[in-house]
Amino acid sequence: MAKTLQMSFITAAGSKVSMNVPNPKDSITEEEVKTFMNLVKDKNIVETKGGDIIAIDSAKIVETSTTSLNVL
Repeated sequence: MAKTLQMSFITAAGSKVSMNVPNPKDSITEEEVKTFMNLVKDKNIVETKGGDIIAIDSAKIVETSTTSLNVL
């Protein structure tokens, strides 16, 4: 099963922008994610169409599974 860490931020224009990280480590903690998100916000290291990131919105780990179908 594939996992993706999805982090959402609020920009100066009030829009949301997301950052996705594939295959986060299984032992990642909420505190580690929060610390990273604050670093992204505080150091202004991401450029967005909506301007600077001014706030953290949310974070989640999404798990997806794929089932191949034999259609031939």
